[in-house]
Amino acid sequence: MLRIILDWPPILSALVFVIAMILLALGSYAAMRALAGRHEYDERKDLAGSVIFRVSALHGLILALVFAQEIANLNEADRTTAREAVVVADTFFDLERYDPQATLSLRQALANYVARVADAEWQSLARDKSLDMQAWDFWEEAYHGALALTPETAREQYLHALILDNIREISGLRMIRENDARRGTQPLFLIAALVGIVLTAASYFTYRPRQLNLGLIAIFAAYTGLVVYVIVAFANPFHRPGMVEPVGFERLLEGEIGGMVSPVE
Repeated sequence: MLRIILDWPPILSALVFVIAMILLALGSYAAMRALAGRHEYDERKDLAGSVIFRVSALHGLILALVFAQEIANLNEADRTTAREAVVVADTFFDLERYDPQATLSLRQALANYVARVADAEWQSLARDKSLDMQAWDFWEEAYHGALALTPETAREQYLHALILDNIREISGLRMIRENDARRGTQPLFLIAALVGIVLTAASYFTYRPRQLNLGLIAIFAAYTGLVVYVIVAFANPFHRPGMVEPVGFERLLEGEIGGMVSPVE
C-alpha cells in the first residue's frame, strides 16, 4: 500500500500522509473527549499539560532520530553509487591501458553494464528491490574475460591485479546497493509514530473542541504527517521521490564509455 501511494506525484502522496495523520489525531481527541472529557477541572488540565509535554517531546525525538538515520542512509547510498561509477571507469581505462585490442570485448561489456545500470537497474531496485539480472550478465562477461587475460610484462601483471580487484569491488558495491533498497522503513518506527500521534492528541481532551483548539491539533498532526512521509520516501534510495540519481553512470555514458554501448536489439 505504501509503495502504491509513493508512486503517486509527491504533492498528492504527501497530502495523503498529512490528511491521514490529521484524521488520526482528531479522531483520538474526539474519542478521549467522549470517554473522559465531559467534566473539566483545572487539576486535570495541569496533569494533561504535563503528559502532553513529555509524550510530544519523546515523539519528536523519535522522529528526529529516524529522520537523521534515513538521511545518513541516503547519503551513504549516494556515496556507494558514486564509488561504483568511479571503479567502473578505472577498470575500463585500465583495460584499455593493458591492451586496447585484446580487451575490446571486455570494455564493451563494461559499457553495456553502465548503460544497463543507468537505464534499467534503478527501476528494478525501486520496483522489486532487486538487482537487474542482465546487468549481472554484463559484469560476469567482463569478470570472466579479465580472468582469462595472460599478462606477460610487469606492467600487464600490475594492471591485471588492479583490474581483477576493481571488478570484484564492483560486485560488492552492487550488493550494498541491493541491501540499501531492501532496508525499507522499520515497522516499529511507524507504530511509534502512530502511537505518539494518538497519545499526544488524546491528551488534549481537557480542552474544549473549539475551532482554534482543533486547528492547533490539526497543525501538529499535519507537520508530523509530513515528516513521516519524508522518512518513508527516503527509506528506499532508488524509489521516487527520495531517490538517489545515477549521476555517476550517466556521466560515464557521456564519454568514451557511452560510445561503446551495443545498440539495443
